[in-house]
Amino acid sequence: MPSLNELAAKPYDANNRYSDVVHFVHIMIMEPHPQSPDLSPYSGQVWEARYSMVHQPQTYDERVAIAQEIEPLIEGNQLLLIDDLTPGALNNPVWCTYGTSPNSAFLIRQDGIVDTVQLWFDAPGMEEAIKNLLK
Repeated sequence: MPSLNELAAKPYDANNRYSDVVHFVHIMIMEPHPQSPDLSPYSGQVWEARYSMVHQPQTYDERVAIAQEIEPLIEGNQLLLIDDLTPGALNNPVWCTYGTSPNSAFLIRQDGIVDTVQLWFDAPGMEEAIKNLLK
């Protein structure tokens, strides 16, 4: 999140920050490295990392609780949304639709067309893509 916070706060021009000219949206999805004994959705095995602090949510309410803990880390004019996890529903629709990557980034135009896709968020690359889109 720090690199996304930095990009959102960075000056775009003399009067605006990047978060003033584009919408920054975080989406809470599957935990890539949940605490043991939970399995990673990417490896099908326990795959803990130094930041593995939560278990894989089993309900939407559990995912909301995790989102509420990380929301204070999001600075400035940014939005946090939560991917669906409701019994009997199509679970994880954003994760399933846009790709099963835990740190991907998308630049989506106002008409809904996906302009830029990054499988792993790259702040300098996204900044350049935003500049090119807004020319």
